[in-house]
Amino acid sequence: MMLVTSAGHKVLDENGEPILIEGNIKGIKISENGLLIVDTEEYGKKSFGLGIVSVKKPQFLDRLGGNLLGLTKNFNALGVTEVDIMTALTGDSCNQAAVRQGTLESSNVDLSKEMTDLINVQRSYQFQSRAVTMPDQMSGLVNGIR
Repeated sequence: MMLVTSAGHKVLDENGEPILIEGNIKGIKISENGLLIVDTEEYGKKSFGLGIVSVKKPQFLDRLGGNLLGLTKNFNALGVTEVDIMTALTGDSCNQAAVRQGTLESSNVDLSKEMTDLINVQRSYQFQSRAVTMPDQMSGLVNGIR
């Protein structure tokens, strides 16, 4: 059995090979350092290191759709190598990343703070707008009195 994503894309190990699981699966666990531990009835526990990369230059990645990114086809012509763009994290370097099973990525934006800031900016704009129109009205009154 090959491990795939919900979209059917192969999940790769730290060597860039598809993860193949043999036997009837009793349980799957993912450790924080990216180690996939599969417990099967026939072969017991087997572990795989998930393929994790660190992207140094994201401007050389193309959007492939569906939350997927890939290398630009002409990155060699642009004077960069694959190693300049990204590095595979293997062994001890996997400790730079954390993998959490069953969690969702949360936004780094505090919605209530951003809405409060937006209201403050809007009120400041209204105040500045009145400060500009008020002298205009005063000049009109002065000219009307003459």
